[in-house]
Amino acid sequence: MKIEINSKYKKLVKVLLVVFPILSIATAFLSLPLVLSLPLAVLITIIPLILDRFAFRYKVLHLMPMPTNDMLVHRLGTSWVTNNTETMEGLGIVVIFKYKHVAKDAYNMLKAWNYGKVIDLSENISFSVVREQGGTYSAFLYAGDRLDSIKASEALAKDRHGSNAKIAMSVAKFYMQFSFDYSDSDLKTKCVESLPHIDELYLNVGYVRDGEIVMYSKRGFRLKNFSLTDRVDVPDGTIESLNEWVSPEGKLAPINQALVEEVNRNLESNT
Repeated sequence: MKIEINSKYKKLVKVLLVVFPILSIATAFLSLPLVLSLPLAVLITIIPLILDRFAFRYKVLHLMPMPTNDMLVHRLGTSWVTNNTETMEGLGIVVIFKYKHVAKDAYNMLKAWNYGKVIDLSENISFSVVREQGGTYSAFLYAGDRLDSIKASEALAKDRHGSNAKIAMSVAKFYMQFSFDYSDSDLKTKCVESLPHIDELYLNVGYVRDGEIVMYSKRGFRLKNFSLTDRVDVPDGTIESLNEWVSPEGKLAPINQALVEEVNRNLESNT
């Protein structure tokens, strides 16, 4: 049986298990006959072996790849794309940023989530949409479980702290939340409501150039982990359950809002 102790007490335990035998041996030789003090001294010297019965608990925080500050400041919104508005073939969503270099940062972060790949067979990237009320939706984009990274972090911690270490892993992951109001858009509603009926969702990153959306890379991500859920069915304790829909109005600075409106006008004229 192991005795579990917080790692912050490890030095104290080691000191006590060294000092106590020394003091005990000294006391034994001073107060007991030699015939008794020698066996007692041998017995006491094995006390440090008790240290092997202790399991020291370490808290390890595993950080998923995180965004740059520019990604938080210069995100403009999203746009749905599809090859066919009737069948929704090739349905995808594009996260739009103001500048190309910010889109590059976002693309690299998503690629890091998926271990450098664009095809996400292991569900390392999650995209979920929560159906709210009156044609509104909350969408969330975040790293999946990425179990390989967590196992690697735990193994590294055990290697560093020894075989008696008990690792308590905590995971911190960044997420993007989008709020959609599609009450006046049948086409956008059709896009989001098509999620349960497709096998693969395309995800890409774009930026704005001359009022038009430009894809940062032709190689968008192909997701397997995406969903559409009613608010009442969202499991407790998830990212989705902790964040409800918030009106997107007033979220952008006036100069960025004007840019979004220009982009939307161009999108409508090209549809």
